Amino acid sequence: MYLSLIKVKNLILEILFPSLCLNCKKYLPQNEILCQFCLDSIRLNTALVCPICRKRLPENKSCRHGKKYFYFLAAAGNYSDPILQNLIHYFKYKNFQNLAPFLVELLIKYLNSPNLKFHILNSKPIVIPVPLHHSREKQRGYNQSKLIAEILSKKLNFQLIEAVKRTKNNKPQVNLKNIEKRVENVKNCFEIPYPELIKNKNILLVDDVYTSGATMNEMVKILKENGARRIIAAVIAKA
Repeated sequence: MYLSLIKVKNLILEILFPSLCLNCKKYLPQNEILCQFCLDSIRLNTALVCPICRKRLPENKSCRHGKKYFYFLAAAGNYSDPILQNLIHYFKYKNFQNLAPFLVELLIKYLNSPNLKFHILNSKPIVIPVPLHHSREKQRGYNQSKLIAEILSKKLNFQLIEAVKRTKNNKPQVNLKNIEKRVENVKNCFEIPYPELIKNKNILLVDDVYTSGATMNEMVKILKENGARRIIAAVIAKA
């Protein structure tokens, strides 16, 4: 009797509040995110990327630019992909926190590609999310990067450490179109209270989107200065 009532309740909810594909608005079975067509349309990358010249690195070797604070960029997809861009917009700006597990699955699928699995997953890195200032996180209600990092670390059985703190409530990078202004905006806005947590560790630095690289560059700088070893910046999409 009880199970029958639950089925009736779910049926009524599905009729009153049907699930729609977040991209094309096609009707879906309950609790689905995308229709199969839209899901199959997302193209995932298969290699790491140089954060300086954006060149693909299929052999997982740096471009030898001589950059002091070099790191690898691991982007599951591209922000030019309209479906992926749409999902990230819902997740980041419309409070669709339930999209985090779906986005993490895309990231894990990418990280499990043959070119990356040994290089990244077998190095057993610690996971560090890009932090928000506490006032910004309170205003938004959550840190999207932290949500991704929490789920990712559990799925991969890696340790999550919130080792980096944001000390300045700087302007949102999205409002700054000039690269020089973006760099200046995040300059000296991070600190590491306990450097021993990251010293000599491989690090998977997690964010949602990689655009100009100003935020990641600043974080990598302070991590390297405090003894971190190899750093890979893992994001859902790169611009």
